[in-house]
Amino acid sequence: MKGLFILLIALLFNSATAQICTYTLRGRVMDGNSIDPLGDANVTLLPGQRSLLTDDKGRFAFSGLCEGEYTLVIAHVGCEMQQMNIRISSDTTLRIQLNHHSHELEYLEVTEHRKESFVTQTTDVLQNDDLLRVRGLTLGEAINRITGVSTLNTGSTISKPVIHGLHSNRILIVNNGVRLESQQWGSEHAPEIDPYAANRITLVKGASSLRYGSDAIGGVVLVEPNPLPTDSSVRGETHMAFFTNNAETNASVMLQGNHRQLPPFAWRVQGTFRRGGNAATPRYRLKNTAVEEGNFSTALGWKKPHHGAEIYYSFFHTRIGIFSAAHVHNLTDLQRALTATTPLETDRFRYRIGRPFQHVLHQTVKLSAYAQSRKAGMFNASVALQHNRRREYDKHKPYGDADERPAFAFAIQTITADLTWEHRPVKGFSGMMGVSGITQTNNYDYGYFIPGFWNFSAGVFALERWAYRRVELEAGLRLDYKWLQAYLPKSKGGVQPPRQWVMPGGSIGFDYHISRHLRWFSHIGSGWRAPQVVELYADGLHHGAAAVERGNANLNAEWAVNLSTALQIEYEWLRATVSGYTYYIKNFIYLKPVMPPQLTIRGAYPAFVYTAADALLTGLDASFTIKPLKGLSVESRTSLLFARNITSGDWLIGMPPQRTDLAMSYTTNSFKNTNNMYAGIGVTKVFRQTFAPAGQDYLPPPPGYWLLRAEAGISFFIRGQPIAVNLTVDNLLNTVYRDYMNRFRYFADERGINAALRVNIPFTIGNKKFDNP
Repeated sequence: MKGLFILLIALLFNSATAQICTYTLRGRVMDGNSIDPLGDANVTLLPGQRSLLTDDKGRFAFSGLCEGEYTLVIAHVGCEMQQMNIRISSDTTLRIQLNHHSHELEYLEVTEHRKESFVTQTTDVLQNDDLLRVRGLTLGEAINRITGVSTLNTGSTISKPVIHGLHSNRILIVNNGVRLESQQWGSEHAPEIDPYAANRITLVKGASSLRYGSDAIGGVVLVEPNPLPTDSSVRGETHMAFFTNNAETNASVMLQGNHRQLPPFAWRVQGTFRRGGNAATPRYRLKNTAVEEGNFSTALGWKKPHHGAEIYYSFFHTRIGIFSAAHVHNLTDLQRALTATTPLETDRFRYRIGRPFQHVLHQTVKLSAYAQSRKAGMFNASVALQHNRRREYDKHKPYGDADERPAFAFAIQTITADLTWEHRPVKGFSGMMGVSGITQTNNYDYGYFIPGFWNFSAGVFALERWAYRRVELEAGLRLDYKWLQAYLPKSKGGVQPPRQWVMPGGSIGFDYHISRHLRWFSHIGSGWRAPQVVELYADGLHHGAAAVERGNANLNAEWAVNLSTALQIEYEWLRATVSGYTYYIKNFIYLKPVMPPQLTIRGAYPAFVYTAADALLTGLDASFTIKPLKGLSVESRTSLLFARNITSGDWLIGMPPQRTDLAMSYTTNSFKNTNNMYAGIGVTKVFRQTFAPAGQDYLPPPPGYWLLRAEAGISFFIRGQPIAVNLTVDNLLNTVYRDYMNRFRYFADERGINAALRVNIPFTIGNKKFDNP
């Protein structure tokens, strides 16, 4: 192992890579009629929400940019807002003219229509080199380093994102414009997303995204691929990753192009394979924690200046081993397992996946189209079909069963339809409105845990944004209707009466540029969420979670109000953001432990029941980046959360503890034929969760812990071919610890040291070649 580690480091510093992020975009904003400079014009660079005002000569500059696609939005009093798509591959200078005062802006054709910008909301973006450094991780793990984000884990193989203490159905995940609909209600049901297919992951915090649904109480995660290419060359990208802890290997290949004889036509194909064995803690191997995954996606597009269409298909398939020591035979063994420092079952390393395990298949087909009119603006329409099949297998095969029959199986089918209209900017106003609908059916087979059901929902929304000098305001309204009917077995009550909900949601916010370096933005939004079928009717052993869970048919809809405010400072040498937030959630639904554990014919398990209480969640996110010397960067991120159960006057259970992170890195371009050679080290402190109700869990919260990590990388060219290599080592000191947000913390420690070697090779076939630095 030591020799392999030294070999990896040697390989890294002889042939590694990081993406170039040293480009500068400069420009001048001029009056289109008088050619006079326009001072105090608001210039916003997307993604990343970097925004500034032009000086008295109309000049602006964004530095430290990575190569990639960007959108520039320019607004000035008396002018209609203008936006343009640009590609940064070197230092770039623009000259922008706005028609001023009474003169109408000429019609501007945009190669890619505008995405929602969330200017008054707390937004974080992973793209370019930041995304390269987390390749090979799951979606939840990839965004875990963002301030205010943690993960809800089930063992070492399953994780899902938690934003400000909220997760599962309170967070919407939108994959390539499609709202992900699967069995996401389970804590051990990870999002069926291939992060390798994403070129950008945007995280929007808070109950604010009326565009995608009022149930986005915690926030929205946008997983977005690159736009389909418009040049005639064929381009591609290869990613490879190897992780030492469980000998996991990842490989992903993407290929895309445009037809030379048929320029409007473009295509893309992408595939990923992932395989890992039993994970290791510092003291033992975790039995039956291997994983296998295979994914594929393709897209075909036809794009003209005023109209276009795209068809997209994705296939996600995974088999996940469930930590077998969490499934215990009897109450005596369960008590031993809860108090033991070592699980009752351990194993050697192997790739084999045994019982218990999950087998998940998710497919998506989307058809979308847009039409652009000089007078009417932009229309977008999409319809998508999703099919999700989930099978969960018990630890023990039923007696006399020769087949691999699951303990239970679910199949959920979802059809979504969306229609939006973006009106043309008029005197600083821009906005959109739309309608959406979802119909969904769920069937189950074999054993019972949740019933079959049919639900339908429809919504209508309107958003409007106004920019004037240093201030931008936005407001929105949404109205949603939801209908649900559950089909229980006759022994449990039979067909249930339909449930219906009709509730509004709204938001209002502002973005004020106090100066060229200081920005203040605030937002207040409301949303609501109907109780899920699992929360109403769950009854039995949940194999993936190794727990007995009971629903509560008397639960009502959650209703939430979220207030957030943030201050952002940006200089060449300093970037800092401090944001505070609070949620009031009426009828907050959560899983409450029930004592004592329950003995079933399949073994003894901790028991939980879904219950509701009024809740108040208050927190603070703070991050800063300081560059005191050329090439040296110091970063810090801190997340604080205090979650109260107002009904009981106590703390809420299952909330992320306080955490802080400090990292330092050094980047240099001093070596010949290399770019951005860098090395860094970081430390994370997670505190013990002292803000949890006492005596209401099977075990008290575990002690806090420190984790040390190291990272290094370099980029280089071989005969004009760029190659990027990155090496990270997590839990560098092989620390023994347990995490409060892992449901299997009752039974086992977290992973030990884990080194990851990542290689990225972009390539091109055709006219265009990469430039050697």
